[in-house]
Amino acid sequence: MMNSIVSTEEIVIILAGVEQTLRLIQATPEYRRLQTSEHFTTSNDLVLNDAIQSISEVLDGIEKVQLANSSDED
Repeated sequence: MMNSIVSTEEIVIILAGVEQTLRLIQATPEYRRLQTSEHFTTSNDLVLNDAIQSISEVLDGIEKVQLANSSDED
């Protein structure tokens, strides 16, 4: 396990990059073809959009913490 120190800003940058990468993949004809295949299944009926939405919600949560912390400092 990595024990590197990552700042909040770096976490946000990484998550935003992953979200954007997943959006790019989702927009490709090849991914759409895979997802619409009758053989495409996941254990919880999840699709790539679910991962994108989850990352977006995590980023929103981080932003709320940052806003709360900045108002506490005022």
